[in-house]
Amino acid sequence: MAVKRKVAKAAAAEEKEFVVVLAGNPNAGKTTLFNALTKSHLKTGNFHGVTTVPARKKTDGVTYCDVPGMYSFNSYTMEEDSAYQSSKSADLIINVVDATTLENSLNLTRRLIELNSNTVVYLTKLDRLKSRGGKVDTQKLSAFLGVPVLSCTAKELKRMVASGNLPQARKSAEIALSEAYYGGNNGVNRAEKLFYNKAFALAFFVAALVLTFFITFHPSMPGALLKGLFETLLIDKLGGALGSAISNPVLSSFVVDGIIGGVGGVLSFIPQIAILYLVLILLDESGISSALTFVTDGLFEKAGLSGRAAFSLISGFGCTAAAIATTRGYSEDSARRKTIAVLPFIPCGAKMPVFLTFLSPLFKNPFPVICALYFSGVALAIIISAIARGKKEGLISEVTPVCLPQAGQVAKKLCFQVKSFIIKVTTYVFAFCTLSWLLSHVNFTQGICAPEDSILGVFSRAVAYLFYPMGIRDWRLSYAALTGFAAKENVAATIAMLIPEGLSLGLAPSVAMCVFFLCCPACISAFAASVREIGLKRTALYNLAQLAFAFVLAYLTAFILSLL
Repeated sequence: MAVKRKVAKAAAAEEKEFVVVLAGNPNAGKTTLFNALTKSHLKTGNFHGVTTVPARKKTDGVTYCDVPGMYSFNSYTMEEDSAYQSSKSADLIINVVDATTLENSLNLTRRLIELNSNTVVYLTKLDRLKSRGGKVDTQKLSAFLGVPVLSCTAKELKRMVASGNLPQARKSAEIALSEAYYGGNNGVNRAEKLFYNKAFALAFFVAALVLTFFITFHPSMPGALLKGLFETLLIDKLGGALGSAISNPVLSSFVVDGIIGGVGGVLSFIPQIAILYLVLILLDESGISSALTFVTDGLFEKAGLSGRAAFSLISGFGCTAAAIATTRGYSEDSARRKTIAVLPFIPCGAKMPVFLTFLSPLFKNPFPVICALYFSGVALAIIISAIARGKKEGLISEVTPVCLPQAGQVAKKLCFQVKSFIIKVTTYVFAFCTLSWLLSHVNFTQGICAPEDSILGVFSRAVAYLFYPMGIRDWRLSYAALTGFAAKENVAATIAMLIPEGLSLGLAPSVAMCVFFLCCPACISAFAASVREIGLKRTALYNLAQLAFAFVLAYLTAFILSLL
């Protein structure tokens, strides 16, 4: 095969890069295969638009390129155009095909073969097809298409590509799909009938979120119990031991209050963060999120959006920056701008520690209030979207079959999310806590001083008046609020570090601060993601408007609650 000669030639001349492009319909499993081939951790998901730009990585002398999904060469979006351009210049195309939607995929397969004769078809989701009573005869399909058709593991595929030993295919007009492919159960199963019902899908999603919050926040549930255990181990025992071992009071304060109190205080939220991410991953891997997109298309259309917005909003519960990236697949700029504008109202995982920091001292069971905050964020996003004007976004996407998620894939995604959180806290938040502690103990003459006389204290009191209408008089809280614009994890860490005795606020200021963080602009990562999608000027205007709205709504909340 020509591929074998090209691999050998590229290996002999190192300056010649051998590029393998993974192309196919959206939601076929291209990014999952790319991760397996290159040991990467790109975001995967059961919906159209997860991959928005080509991703490249070289391994074993071969450069693999994961491109956005496309249906044809008639580019519907700039992502499809980038996928076509990458495929056109590839040395080898691996056409990743979902076996459960094989017939729909063959049109693109034929076009890819015409574009590049060095094309290999790689079938995914064969287990799902088998569970429906169907099968694919890869040899007959290979003979029918005239190119190799593979159903091997990613490891075997990688070995074949690196060595150039891809199987040959003989041209034939023989039918590739037997009657067994269609299977008696290849239609919509019972689970899909339920989740394609609008009332059931919405009720299930709301119930899933409420159950998640209950398990996460109720004092007798695993989330709160494990958080208490982490606090005991990290702050009480480790902090106490280090405090006793360090005789220098300044160094002891830095280690115990600054590092253990700040960083350890945020790390104690790992169990609750993990539960939230676990549910989001389960909803995605099971195909429920995909089903929710289609059944909510009409509902979101009334708010000027499409069902595609459901993906972005659900992603927002995990990370606002990642949710903004999902809007790149939108065809209408106005729909993309509108979705990006309302995404900060969806509470991301990093806001959870902030809410708990303010609510835990007031409520033994913060579960109802947390639920109210999360659903209020969703309601605000939908209401503001309905008020805003713009063109409607059409919905074109693959429907993912509803099925039981694979435990290995769920565990892999969850471990990666938790690992990313830990790395962020132990690097970025650690550095931020170190800087904040130094600024809170040094004055302008570079001498050691009390926190209220420090550089941080002087600066923070200059902006503290903005929080007075919320009933906040402590400059340390105003500084903590400012740190949230860098990363929301910094808020909980800063409060734990600067106020080790704990908060003693009333109901009105505590809830007002939660409302402020619910509505204020997201972190710097989300800001950068928004700039990439809609530009600096529009992003800055949106953030200023959101900040003003957050202050006004927080002031109103504090005023109303103070009357009760």
